[in-house]
Amino acid sequence: MAKDQIMLKFFSSPLDPDEFVTKLKGIVDEEEIDPGNATQFSGQRPVIGRFDSHRFKLQRRVGIHWILWWLTPGQWFKPYINGIVTSRNSGSRIELDGGTPISVKAIWVLVLLGLTGLIATWTAFSYPYNLSHDPAHAAGHMLAGIILLKLAAVILVLLPAIGWLLTRYHLAEMVRELQRHLDLQQIE
Repeated sequence: MAKDQIMLKFFSSPLDPDEFVTKLKGIVDEEEIDPGNATQFSGQRPVIGRFDSHRFKLQRRVGIHWILWWLTPGQWFKPYINGIVTSRNSGSRIELDGGTPISVKAIWVLVLLGLTGLIATWTAFSYPYNLSHDPAHAAGHMLAGIILLKLAAVILVLLPAIGWLLTRYHLAEMVRELQRHLDLQQIE
């Protein structure tokens, strides 16, 4: 199972690059927005893709309505598989790499640091004011701030962990789908 979770894989195919891309387009829905479709994209195939000559970018179609999907960590950390098809002696060499875009990860780190920093700063700087103006409740306010800080940190770490697990599962699922339809042989 661990081999399915590697984010960089190489495959070979007996088809030449143009034939391979044509066959891939036959099993993948083109990335085309369809507001009338519950999954936001036209078609019904399990994988959606964007193609540019011998390069492609694939994503998994979700099974729930896109509005609900946007509220889940699976959407925030949605994995993509980028592929490059090159010519090889007896067919094609396919390089697949995938994962969550670095920009999403960077934004999430900034949210984590920003929110926990804001709560910690607010709690620390409000303590002297509370101590001076409401000494009976100052300790309770400080404790509430610490609990809120811990709760925010746990939530902001738990959501990316869920997203990471979903990413691993979805990447492996997309690679298996490609192997099943395209008769790809993995190159070590």
